[in-house]
Amino acid sequence: MGSIFKIISYTKHFWKLYLFMAVFIIAISLLSLVSPILLKKIVDIIVLQINGQQSDYREIFWILAIILATDLFISVFTAISQWIGADILSVRLQTYLTRRFYEHVLSLDISYFDNEITGKIANKMYRGIESITEFIKSMLANFLPFFLTALVTVILLAKYSLLIAILLVILFPVYILISHKSSQDWQIYESKKNIINDESQGRVFESLSGIRVVKAFAAELNELITFIKNRGKIESLTIKQTKKWHLYDMLRRIALNFILFAIFAYIVYWTFHKRFTIGEMTLLMQLVQQARFPLFAMSFILGQIQQANAGSKDFLDILEKQIKIKDKEGAKDLKIINNKNKAQNLIEFRNVDFNYDYGKSVLKNINFSIRQNEKLALVGESGQGKSTVVNLLLRYYEPQKGIIRISGQDISDVRLKSLHEKIAVVFQESLLFSGTILENIKYGKPKATMEEIAEVAKAANAHEFIEELPDKYNSIIGERGVKLSGGQKQRIAIARAMLKDAPIIILDEATSSLDSRSEIQVQQGLDRLMKNRTSIIIAHRLSTIADADNILVIAKGTVAQYGEASELIKEKKGLYYQLVTLQQKLLTATPQDRDEALKKFDLVS
Repeated sequence: MGSIFKIISYTKHFWKLYLFMAVFIIAISLLSLVSPILLKKIVDIIVLQINGQQSDYREIFWILAIILATDLFISVFTAISQWIGADILSVRLQTYLTRRFYEHVLSLDISYFDNEITGKIANKMYRGIESITEFIKSMLANFLPFFLTALVTVILLAKYSLLIAILLVILFPVYILISHKSSQDWQIYESKKNIINDESQGRVFESLSGIRVVKAFAAELNELITFIKNRGKIESLTIKQTKKWHLYDMLRRIALNFILFAIFAYIVYWTFHKRFTIGEMTLLMQLVQQARFPLFAMSFILGQIQQANAGSKDFLDILEKQIKIKDKEGAKDLKIINNKNKAQNLIEFRNVDFNYDYGKSVLKNINFSIRQNEKLALVGESGQGKSTVVNLLLRYYEPQKGIIRISGQDISDVRLKSLHEKIAVVFQESLLFSGTILENIKYGKPKATMEEIAEVAKAANAHEFIEELPDKYNSIIGERGVKLSGGQKQRIAIARAMLKDAPIIILDEATSSLDSRSEIQVQQGLDRLMKNRTSIIIAHRLSTIADADNILVIAKGTVAQYGEASELIKEKKGLYYQLVTLQQKLLTATPQDRDEALKKFDLVS
């Protein structure tokens, strides 16, 4: 039940609509009791007439008119309450929950996404929102009116027969206990199904996102079989789940049948012995019949509660996930002043240690600095910590020890948004969003003019191929830019980074996956991007960093070498010299010699 209280807490924002709904529901519940009471009056008048006593038949028509008016009011109130509850409240609740969830997920640190499948997150969001919305609708449309109806019915029955009221009062807890046990078993199965469903939907999302890989490896059948197996598990659990539910439902109905039979027999017996009038018998039977609906609904309501509890658990768990990296109280914007003193350090790493959650040390005692407008190249074997250095600078993670400064400011003391505004990144595989080329270039500067966009596209060597497309800048590029070549995507990514006009540029293997012609075009764009900016370049192809001002060699998470390329190449025992020699050898090596050479170093290119 913990999730239910959380749901109520998260949705208390809509208390005014809840209150408005409650007024209509109470009115409908009370008006629904008018007809049984008035029908008793009609029966009493007819019985008097049959027994030869004086009665006014016109009174019956007045009573029928009141019943009609009552039914009309119920119809109007029901329509209004359903419009407010089922439509207005539902859509506003969905919008609110979606916004809150998406806002929170976007604010979570990168480490959360390292351990999660994107499709699973989306599936948890949709299931949670649906579960919460259906629960709120059910609570307002069923729980409150049925509770009020049952309460008033029992009070009216007690006026005529305390025994009948007691029998009904006994029936309610018996019915609820059986329903509660039923719902508990239901939730056990539902939780198992949710785990399988999340894994399955996450896999489907990944398969569709990587459909080219799936087809390239002729893995369509394998993906389908995996999906069908998961669906088979869900089917099997559902069959067992519903079997138990219907067994409990049968027990509920049997208990209800016996007790209601006893109540009806009691009413008929005492009516026969003239303790109740015919009108009172009619009223009592109607009230008992009316009490059946809350009882039948009780299992549905408890089921809804348990489904909401199971369906919203993952959703609420994500909402309560702590944000590890966030702005400190009183954090200020990062300010970078263009200093004429070129010798002044812009970026500094001082005694930085870092390890991921699983405990393995990645960086140890990292110390280096980058001057304003300097180009620094990060070199080393794969998995030695080069990308981690960049991730720490972007504050995707925080070091366990040490300080990182930009323009003399500790980046842990500045606002994250201002930090990211000052840094532009071009990754090895630049992610482009579905939509147009125009939308992708202006992603970091939504209010950019067409002139600005065309200017950066020209500088990135992208304008020419864009103009050759049928819709030019308004051309749809497909999901992740699938309609473009690798070089074209990379040039759009460079134009996007240029338009952002950040003083610090990070190039993470920006040309490693390109062919020679594309690499030349992209490299020209990168050179223009880095002009008059402070740049950090990660590259395995050492030829791409020939014009770097300094080179930082990372080995086993430590700074192995640091300095100009011309100085580092002189150190015959240094890692940089060995990597340069290796890459030169690989250009002319036989396959056997290549394999033998690569055993010593773990390199991508």
